[in-house]
Amino acid sequence: MGNLKLAFRMLFKTPFVTIVAIVSLALGIGANAAIFSLFNQMLLRPLPVQQPDRLVNFAAPGPKQGSNSCNQAGDCDTVFSYPMFRDLEKAQTTFTGIAAHRLFGANLAFGGQTLNGEGLLVSGSYFPVPGVQPALGRLLGPDDDRTVGESHVAVLSHAWWEKRF
Repeated sequence: MGNLKLAFRMLFKTPFVTIVAIVSLALGIGANAAIFSLFNQMLLRPLPVQQPDRLVNFAAPGPKQGSNSCNQAGDCDTVFSYPMFRDLEKAQTTFTGIAAHRLFGANLAFGGQTLNGEGLLVSGSYFPVPGVQPALGRLLGPDDDRTVGESHVAVLSHAWWEKRF
């Protein structure tokens, strides 16, 4: 008990050093907690789909013919073209299902305003393959993906729906 009293006396004897130590510890612990929360949310929790451990993401190596317009879906050497995806979809026998997506920039005229944002082009199997269910309305399905450009269907994110509708 005597050592504890001595420790407190020393802390109060040098208040500036004590405050710096306490603030340093608080900042370190707070930053550590924030980084772990982010790490936990992004990497440790399973995806909210059926059988997340069975999902596979793959890319096609090698140079592509034609335009080299690429985006966040990958660089030009790792992106499947839509015809490549369709060929793979027909030929594959290993997977239960296969789906495709492509991120793109979009301008949307809505409510008398032009809004800039991002969209995701997806195949009709994008939602059924992982077993995702909509919170409201319906999702895209294989019937929406029979002919390119035939179905004009959109799925809104929850954030976009809350903000604009």
